[in-house]
Amino acid sequence: MYNMVIKIIDKKMNILTDDKFESTVKNNDKPVLVDIFTEWCPPCKMLGPIIEKLSEEYAGKVDFYKMDLDKNPKTGDMFGVDRIPTVVLFINGEVKDKFVGLKQEEEIRNWINSKI
Repeated sequence: MYNMVIKIIDKKMNILTDDKFESTVKNNDKPVLVDIFTEWCPPCKMLGPIIEKLSEEYAGKVDFYKMDLDKNPKTGDMFGVDRIPTVVLFINGEVKDKFVGLKQEEEIRNWINSKI
């Protein structure tokens, strides 16, 4: 069941890779939110639909991406990601803030609004 959720999300969400990190995040003039997850992580699978919904709500204001840590360890290492899910908000290519773990939709919305 969880794998189906991730597959559905992947079709709607932008996928970020180590190779595309620099060009996607560092050179972006909009805030960029990156949801770092793994396919085997239950909290990641619960967070996914929340992040997807918020990506639709913030379309044009914030770019949202998902990054599989198992497939992209270089970026995870660069930002010290040692627990998942980790959500990182970049502004002007720099880390503005991040959180670790599952949070409720309203809490994430308030977090984004306080940072952008």
